[in-house]
Amino acid sequence: MTVSDWLTTLGVVVTLISMAVSIRQAVSARASSHAAKNAMAVVQLAAVGERLKSAQEHIRDIAPDKAQVRGYKVGNRFDLIRREFDKALSALPKAGHGSVARQQLTKAQTELNDYQASFVLKPDPTKWQALQVLVQDTISELGSNTAEIGDTK
Repeated sequence: MTVSDWLTTLGVVVTLISMAVSIRQAVSARASSHAAKNAMAVVQLAAVGERLKSAQEHIRDIAPDKAQVRGYKVGNRFDLIRREFDKALSALPKAGHGSVARQQLTKAQTELNDYQASFVLKPDPTKWQALQVLVQDTISELGSNTAEIGDTK
């Protein structure tokens, strides 16, 4: 074999090694990108869960027994709850992780509207309870989603 053949063979070997290293780095970069996306989704879903916990406090403030308390004013509590729901819904995707929570929260909005309509004359305790259950189920669903996403890292 001539020197030229040796140099050509050495060049091919170096090229193959560099190609393998490049492929390995690309796979690693893709895995890191996927992990970063998962981390962002976990943070976003956890933030929505915290927002809904705040909404739960406002829901407790509009309990049916509060309507019978003399001088108790609901004020803008229904609007505060609605605002929390709107912000949560805007952060939840229609498909993928969080989509079930979004559907539950949409149902909770309907229950909130029905309960507000009944609150003026005689608050409907079943609507209030359904609202509470849907919000709690949504928070639980978000917690399950974050745990599931965290497990896939």
